[in-house]
Amino acid sequence: MVTLMLTMPVLLGEYFRRSTGREYRIGFCTKLVLVLKMARNNLRVTSASTFVEHLVMATRIMQVPRAVPGVVVECGTYQGGSAVNLSLMCALCGRRLQLFDSFAGLPEPSETDKHHTLLDCSKVHTYARGAFLGTLETVRSNLARYGVEAACDYHVGFFDQTIPNFKEPCVLLFLDVDLVDSLKTCLRHLWPLLQEGGYLFTHEASHLEVAALFFDKQWWQENLQSAFPGLVGAGNGLGLYPRSGGFSSSLGYTVKHPRRKECREVPQTGE
Repeated sequence: MVTLMLTMPVLLGEYFRRSTGREYRIGFCTKLVLVLKMARNNLRVTSASTFVEHLVMATRIMQVPRAVPGVVVECGTYQGGSAVNLSLMCALCGRRLQLFDSFAGLPEPSETDKHHTLLDCSKVHTYARGAFLGTLETVRSNLARYGVEAACDYHVGFFDQTIPNFKEPCVLLFLDVDLVDSLKTCLRHLWPLLQEGGYLFTHEASHLEVAALFFDKQWWQENLQSAFPGLVGAGNGLGLYPRSGGFSSSLGYTVKHPRRKECREVPQTGE
């Protein structure tokens, strides 16, 4: 914890930058209060992700130009730990938070989805039907107590039943869906709705099977008629936490059609 607090100014320097949130009139004091609330919420609400990861996403939400229309989408809510914190940011920025979850746990995993290899720690995760169960009543209660429930909309059911009917433009996607089959459903229907330059975050960046999908040229061409976008943090996640061998986390992201800036080589001088 001490190491984390010492590295927070470096990790979240972009979050506290003056330009971040300026269009929404979100200043330093508001950001500081939000950090404290998110840290508190992470202790009080069961969550599969951390408040630092939530702040990374909050930063991107504040950086979306106010004139760009769109909602924030979370797929995989569990007991509402990340939804509580994202709802606080959405309320500040005047955006809706769309929550997709069965509220009955995971569906039955396919044979290829029952085991995932975690590259950063040489472990294997196993999945079973009903895992990560958070009821709708639990999530709503946590949002009402610690977040801004008025900023949220609920889509109850497995992803293949609910997401195909969703048509709103999105400015940020947070996919904490565990299973590759679920991820594919989300990508097929939500990637076309994501605004140009919008961020898609996954909480399984260290899973070999998940990371590989973001580099699967054939899948992206056949399903989305698009080049594969890649994944920042593939294999070990963004470097948010000190761990044995370096820094890592479970969070990774990609950007839809990012603006490319010209990079010039710095001339080397020799003796």
